Amino acid sequence: MAGKISSTDVHHIQGHNVDDMISDLPEGVLLHILSLLPTKDVVRTSVLATKWRHLWTYLSVFDFKIPYPLYNKSKDQNQNSVNCLLDLVGRLLRKSNCVERLSIDIFEIAVDGDKVSSLISSASKHKLQYLKLSLGVPNDKFALPHCFSAFESLNELCLGLKFTLCIPSDICFPSLKKLVVSDVTFANEESVQQLFSGCPVLQELTLYNCYWENIEQISVAISTLRKLTIYFDLCCVDDEDDYMTVMIDAVNLLSLSCTCHAAIRFIPVNLTSIVDAHVHLEDDSQLVPVLYVAHCIFELLSGLNNVKSLDITNDTLECLIDRTEVDLNLLPTFHNLTHLYVYNFTDESTATSGVLPDILRKTPKLEVLYIPTVVREYLDGEDSLLNSLPCCLKSSLKRLHILYFFGDEDEIEFVMLFLKNASFFREIQLANVEKVADIQDQLQSVGLGTYVEACCGLGHSRIIIFNRVQIPGCFLVQDLCRSLLLLVLPLVQIDLNNLIL
Repeated sequence: MAGKISSTDVHHIQGHNVDDMISDLPEGVLLHILSLLPTKDVVRTSVLATKWRHLWTYLSVFDFKIPYPLYNKSKDQNQNSVNCLLDLVGRLLRKSNCVERLSIDIFEIAVDGDKVSSLISSASKHKLQYLKLSLGVPNDKFALPHCFSAFESLNELCLGLKFTLCIPSDICFPSLKKLVVSDVTFANEESVQQLFSGCPVLQELTLYNCYWENIEQISVAISTLRKLTIYFDLCCVDDEDDYMTVMIDAVNLLSLSCTCHAAIRFIPVNLTSIVDAHVHLEDDSQLVPVLYVAHCIFELLSGLNNVKSLDITNDTLECLIDRTEVDLNLLPTFHNLTHLYVYNFTDESTATSGVLPDILRKTPKLEVLYIPTVVREYLDGEDSLLNSLPCCLKSSLKRLHILYFFGDEDEIEFVMLFLKNASFFREIQLANVEKVADIQDQLQSVGLGTYVEACCGLGHSRIIIFNRVQIPGCFLVQDLCRSLLLLVLPLVQIDLNNLIL
């Protein structure tokens, strides 16, 4: 393996009259070549020749990174590396006038707050469109400088500042469309609201593992917001006995993703435009009262009752499983829901929650259902599928996907129940099937043999059961013709000059 080339080696090469064909290329071509390299390699080209010394500073995109402390170096040596990097970025920003995208990632090493403020001040003089600052260590304090409001052209901002962050009252990003805030500890509720109110045209907001010490409520009231992602656990909240409240007032919100502790209360307001949602709530501690957790989940789901596509985890449904205390009739009706995905966040083969039947009774237009395993609560007792058919089975359900199918008697019965009772059914997909041939034999023994198609390969197997009895013949002909065309058309060559329109 080739060793590293030192600056001494470079001067030695330069001392010989070796033709430098690359340096003779036009500057525009050289800049394009540099734009294809990682920033650390771009900076290294400055020692190649005199022509290259400042060439890298004419680029518009930079990604500086110290991914982790070097454990063979002392704390002071690592600190010195960080200071050298920040000084280099500062010199770049003072010399260049064309920086458009700047990213600085420094992990687990303390940084000088004054250097960061100076760097932000220099960056504010550029027409930056993208800025990412991911740096700092917990327990440090940092106030965003007032010059942050000078970023009038900024379109995307990522703040991964592991500081206790103070936001100035006059902060404003008039062009900001996307904001990502991670690992930040907000000093108070006013800082949070000042940041949000300073983004008048924001369309995407991500809050990831922020720490809400001394904060009981935040309000995301942004009328232009289209996508909201919230990810934090109970450890991000100050007091386990006084749970946090998140109010979401976004009339134009299209997509919402919530991954957090089930005891965090969400208050959705005016989510009339919502199209898709992802909900993963869990209560690992089991210390929060069941009724309080259920109330939080009902309140969130009620605000999402207009969604067309819903991803929800088994963990979320399991928080409602205590039927002795929780009234599942409080679940909202999802009048527009056509796609429902139930999945396991950790162990993928965990049985599908017994709450699913109650959800299905509230989805009158459901067309596609994904579940981890069969729902055994549908097979016996008073809650049997035959005793309580969801209306979507008779009116709209077309596809069922079961992620794990082992082929036991109950599972075969579950498949049969759906095929016999779903009026508009087209297919069932059984994935991760271990014994395809055995299950095919079982399906044939109950009269499904002519409908089964097995697919194997790439370490997994699946079985597709087509409900041909329920589908008009014209549908099968159309599907067959479409498949044939997709196979043949790539082989057809067309002379565009002779094409008659």
